[in-house]
Amino acid sequence: NLATMANSGATKGGFGPISQLAGMRGLMADPSGRIIPMPIRSNFREGLTAQEYFISTHGARKGLADTALRTADAGYLTRRLVDIAQDIIINEHDCGTMLGIWIRRKDDVAGQSMMSRLYGRLVAERVLDPKTGEVLAERDDALDHELSRKIAVAGVEEVKVRSALTCELTHGICSKCYGIDMARGTMVEMGSAVGIVAAQS
Repeated sequence: NLATMANSGATKGGFGPISQLAGMRGLMADPSGRIIPMPIRSNFREGLTAQEYFISTHGARKGLADTALRTADAGYLTRRLVDIAQDIIINEHDCGTMLGIWIRRKDDVAGQSMMSRLYGRLVAERVLDPKTGEVLAERDDALDHELSRKIAVAGVEEVKVRSALTCELTHGICSKCYGIDMARGTMVEMGSAVGIVAAQS
């Protein structure tokens, strides 16, 4: 029945469209968002009067206009981002910097775990197990899923990693500061247009 369809998510919008089919359409908004004081008392099953139909077309017209404008805005934003970032290309294997950024367990970044924040980067300083002193990772080790999990489980509080923000190349960035190519799961290749990838993400 209709209730089962609404609860399962088969009807877009839940019980709203069902109430308009069997009950009444209710109050409509004009293109500026203001509520039109005359409610539509009919439903789609019984059919709308000519006046009610014209009142209800406000919402459809506004929806189409909003969709067209949003598409144009999104396209223009992408164009501007690509224009800014198109020069950021992987130009060298290693810039040799000793700088980096710290990934800390206590820093809650959008609810992401420490393991997910470590994945894809390269280690900037040796990582030691806080309990045993065992070396978990050396400088320039790639933090794949296995190594990221190992460091997170060991209880390490902070890890210094290479970052595109601290790369010392004059033009573009080096592959070690960029890290793993998320699309392939391997180290990023020379000449990759990582700036455009970031702009489109």
